[in-house]
Amino acid sequence: MRQCLGLASLPAVGLANASQREDTEPTCVQREYRNDPTARRSPEGAAARGVIMTDRVLGQWLDSPQNPAVRYLYHRDFARPETGQRDIEKMRLKMLAWQPLRQLLALQADDGGFANATKGFPAQTTYWALDLMARCGMDVRDEPVSRALAWVEERFVSHGAYSYNRGGSGVLPCYVGNVARNVMALAGHERPSAQSAIRWLLDYQRFDHKNKRAGGRKRWPFKSVDNYGGCWWSVSCYHGVVSALRAFAAVPVEHRSRQIQNRITAALRYLKIHRVHRRSGSDQQLFKHMTQFFLAGDYRVHLIDVLEAISEVESSLIEQEWIRQAVETVDSLAESGKIPLVKNYAKRLMDPLPFEPVGEPSRFLTLQWLRTKRRFGLA
Repeated sequence: MRQCLGLASLPAVGLANASQREDTEPTCVQREYRNDPTARRSPEGAAARGVIMTDRVLGQWLDSPQNPAVRYLYHRDFARPETGQRDIEKMRLKMLAWQPLRQLLALQADDGGFANATKGFPAQTTYWALDLMARCGMDVRDEPVSRALAWVEERFVSHGAYSYNRGGSGVLPCYVGNVARNVMALAGHERPSAQSAIRWLLDYQRFDHKNKRAGGRKRWPFKSVDNYGGCWWSVSCYHGVVSALRAFAAVPVEHRSRQIQNRITAALRYLKIHRVHRRSGSDQQLFKHMTQFFLAGDYRVHLIDVLEAISEVESSLIEQEWIRQAVETVDSLAESGKIPLVKNYAKRLMDPLPFEPVGEPSRFLTLQWLRTKRRFGLA
C-alpha cells in the first residue's frame, strides 16, 4: 500500500497547476480517509452497531426527556443495544412535538419563509431557522422543512448559490457554505440547490494565505466579496474557508470528487497555518466567538464546528499537535464533559432562543462535541 506522506508534505496548490491537480491521483486526504474504518458512518449504521457511550453519567444527561431533540439524536447516533428503530421513531415524534421547537415553527409564514427578516436581508431568518431545524434532527419529510426549502430555492438561489437577498450581491462564501451544509443535513447531498452551491464553491471559493494559493479560478462579477471585509484578499476570509470545508465535509465520502478532495486539502493547509483558530503569527485567537459556543451564529462558526468538519474529512489529523491543542482548548472549557452555551446570534428570529438557556451547559453542543471526539477516536 502506498504510504500517505501527510498534510505537511503536500505542496501548495498554485493557480497555475490547479486544473492539473484536479485530474491527477487522489490527495493524501482522500487516500487516508477512504481507508479509515471510522469515516462518516450513517446514523442508521450507528444504530445497527449498538454503539454505547462510555461515560454513563454524561449519557444519562443527554438521554434526558428535558430535551427531546437531543434525546432522539443521541439514541439515533449512539444507540444502545436495547433501543430499536421503533423506539427511535417514537423519540422523533416527541422531538417534533417539543414546545421550544413548536415556538420556532410558529414563526413560519404561509409561503414557507420565517418572520422578522429585514428588507436588506430577507432570507436571513429563514437560513437561521433551517440551521435550528437541522440541529434538532428534522428533515425534508417534515412539512415545515420542505416548505422552507422550497421558499429559499424559489427566491434566493442566485447565480448558482444561496443568496441572502435576491441577487448576486447577496452571495457570500460564508453563507453559501453554511446553508449548503444545513440543506444537505435536511434533504441530502443530491438536493439540486446543494449541488449547485457545491459547484459554486468549487468554481469561486479561494483558500489563499499570502503566497500559498488555492481554490477556484473563476472571477465573481459582484463587489460584495470585497465590500463585506474581503472574502478573497491575499488571505482568504477565515469564515468563507471554514464554511466551504463544512459544506464539502457534508458530502458523503463516496460522492466526493477529486476536485472536492483537493479543495479539502487546501482548506486543511490554510487551517494548519492558523492552528485551527489562531492568528498565523501569534497564539492570539482569531475571533472571541470561536470559544463562545452558540447554537445559531449566522455566518460565524465556533471551534467545535471547525473541528467537527476536520474530523469528518480526515480524522487521522488528531495525531498532529495543532489539532490536539485545539481539542484540548475545547475540553478545557467544558465542565464534567458538558459544553456551555455562551451566546446566540439569531436574536432577530427569536430573542431569546427557547431551546436552552444561555450560560448553562448545552446538550446540543455537548452531543456535537461527543460526535466529533468519537470520529477522532477520543470517546
